[in-house]
Amino acid sequence: MTKPTDAQQTSLNDITDLQQLIDRLKPLHIILSQNSYVKDTTRRLKRIIDDADSQPIFLFLGKERVGKTTLINSLLGRELLEDNKNQPTNINTFLRYGEEECIKAIFLDGMVATFDISKLHLLTVSDTYSAQIIREHLDFIEVYIKHDLLKAVTLIDSTALEVGNNNTAYFSHSLIQRVDEVFWVLRNGSPATVDEVNLLNKLETFNIQPHIILNGIDESTSDVEQSFASEKARYGNKAGEFLGVSALNALKARKTNDTQLLIDSNITHLSQLIYRLVEDKQKKTRHVTELFIHWLERLRKEIEVIPTREPYISALENVERYQSDSEYEFSRQQRDLVLLTSYEEEYQNVSTVFKDVQTLYQLLQKLASDLYLRDSLVEKYEEMAVLYQKNVRDYRKLHVDYSMEYSRLEKQYKKLTGKPLTFPIANNEMESLIIERIHSLNKLQKQCEEKLEFIKKYEVFVSENLYTVQNRLNELAAQRLKTIITQVSDLNLQRKTERVHLRSYADKLAEFNCIVEAQGFLRDAIMPHLLNGAFPITEQEKYHVQNTIECICAVDLTHQALYNRLNIAEPDDLLVQLEFDSKYKLNGLSLTESDVKSDIPELPKYIEI
Repeated sequence: MTKPTDAQQTSLNDITDLQQLIDRLKPLHIILSQNSYVKDTTRRLKRIIDDADSQPIFLFLGKERVGKTTLINSLLGRELLEDNKNQPTNINTFLRYGEEECIKAIFLDGMVATFDISKLHLLTVSDTYSAQIIREHLDFIEVYIKHDLLKAVTLIDSTALEVGNNNTAYFSHSLIQRVDEVFWVLRNGSPATVDEVNLLNKLETFNIQPHIILNGIDESTSDVEQSFASEKARYGNKAGEFLGVSALNALKARKTNDTQLLIDSNITHLSQLIYRLVEDKQKKTRHVTELFIHWLERLRKEIEVIPTREPYISALENVERYQSDSEYEFSRQQRDLVLLTSYEEEYQNVSTVFKDVQTLYQLLQKLASDLYLRDSLVEKYEEMAVLYQKNVRDYRKLHVDYSMEYSRLEKQYKKLTGKPLTFPIANNEMESLIIERIHSLNKLQKQCEEKLEFIKKYEVFVSENLYTVQNRLNELAAQRLKTIITQVSDLNLQRKTERVHLRSYADKLAEFNCIVEAQGFLRDAIMPHLLNGAFPITEQEKYHVQNTIECICAVDLTHQALYNRLNIAEPDDLLVQLEFDSKYKLNGLSLTESDVKSDIPELPKYIEI
């Protein structure tokens, strides 16, 4: 068996190291997926894993109308992507290998939709209203086609460079971080602008050396070699390979099977360069490792602020308060017991509110003391009943006054005549004092008569409206009992809601346990592998990795024991406990007309003189 060369062995080692790193990142992603707080960071880790686990990604970058789309079409040997000079590509398009041709649209919110390949125009260059609406929510699209080149590499047809701040062309930094190689496409005869050169300088700070592709070498009368020399002088060691091609001639040659034209187009050299770059496994390993180091720094920043931000603060405070204060739950139980006793006493009082009411006077006393027994109907009846009883009292007082005055008349008459008082009285037996007393008696009799008229009027009202008001009072008492039941239900609901909130706090706190698990996994599985493995990273980067993971692990989120001790018991159902309805039946008011009528002395007779 032939032994592998040193270069082959190095490549195999790089593949092994990269695969081992990916195998460790996958369970880390699963662990972190349990926490929504680091959702975006977890999604970024998933993207690193997916990109590392697939073939290399090569990005074609450049300003408008330099031929990026045509160049990719020429590599694929078909006009798959629409090349429209008036409508450039509007969405970053990933071209991947697939046995069945289709499009996957990845939206900004993470949703993925699959389309037929015929919809490619709609998603990339169409300027219709519906296409614009779709693209507003798109992150990127993936086009799957069956082509041998795509078995080895994923190509990205990118949107055009935009003019950014400080005279520097702008392109999505997050997308550039994902790719393994960048092909910077320029148009022959149209040198890179100052904005583009500034972006090239910026890419150098990210350790990215794009390869310069000079497209349209057939379209300019200028010397291609001279153009290359001029561009190389501008970029120096900031760029990688330099290659001139004619994408249009390459497409034309494939249509006409013109071999010489295909060779002259130099497209085969670009294909060879792509395959050669794909074979550089160490670079891919280096790239993935760099991405993970940057990701670790992002994770560190997020984890370090967890203990100082919501929802962690509220979750921890509420769980610790419930768990640490042994008197807290007891005091709540005592409070609930007092409230419950109060409700039961009130329910019992209301259910027996009419138990001892047997007269109108007793009813009026209840109405004066229990405000829940009042409404407009009851208050009108109460007003008339009070007037009725007042007039009865006045009549009785007048009647007593009349009796006393009559008694004095009898005594005086007997003293004067020696005979008992009888009527009629002879004129010769009457003195002025007796006449005066008779006038006084008649005056009182007249007042009694007037009062009696009032009494009869009010008595009619009180009697006729008794049963209507009585039914209403029973309704008001029943409503009050329902209100008390509602208040107990509200207390019941509040107690349950408090448990629900507490349980949600406990669940939220438990959600951070996966962060604790991730800390241990980083410390025990990831860090030794990066520090002791044959990864293409410097000693300074190893120190940075170790320091970052130690900072991540230094954040104390270990509250699992606290959560395990937490016993959130469901409160007893107060309504079931009390059974108000069965214990206390409402004793309704049941007066009759005779109960509300007062006993009234007979009207005195008028004394004729």
